[in-house]
Amino acid sequence: MGTPVRSISAAEFRKQALGRRAPGPKLKVALRPVSGPESDLPLRISLPFLPPSVNKLFASVRDERGTIIRVLTAQARRLRKLICAMVRGRLDSKQLYEMHVDIFLSAFTQQGAVRQVDVTNRVKFLEDCLCSALGIDDRQFFRVVLTKHHAEAEQTNVTITRYHEAA
Repeated sequence: MGTPVRSISAAEFRKQALGRRAPGPKLKVALRPVSGPESDLPLRISLPFLPPSVNKLFASVRDERGTIIRVLTAQARRLRKLICAMVRGRLDSKQLYEMHVDIFLSAFTQQGAVRQVDVTNRVKFLEDCLCSALGIDDRQFFRVVLTKHHAEAEQTNVTITRYHEAA
């Protein structure tokens, strides 16, 4: 079964996710709906952006009683909605899975020094969005592999497979 691909521009994604317009190149976003439990594993998702940093996920606001509470920012809510919309279906809530996350970004400066970009604090939000969309709990991920790649264009690729414990 082939992977259906819908092409949207990075600018359109930014507009929907961030609420602003920006010119940009066309990027292909892989959409692979899951029609039944594990029917199309491995599940592959390609996002033309980096998941937000934990530092940008929450805002402090006062509720009606004046108590300061932490809430998801509007940008984080829009991104969660977009990520969840890209994934249709469910995975078996009794199985164990592994998730491979490949993050593509400009990892080096022009002088060759490593940029100070922490990608580990970007995985939790992505994991929570995917688990919500797939009907599983993040405790079912027994292996999470994160790889940072140097690239000109930002992109995040996620692959979810069944977990097979090494003998």
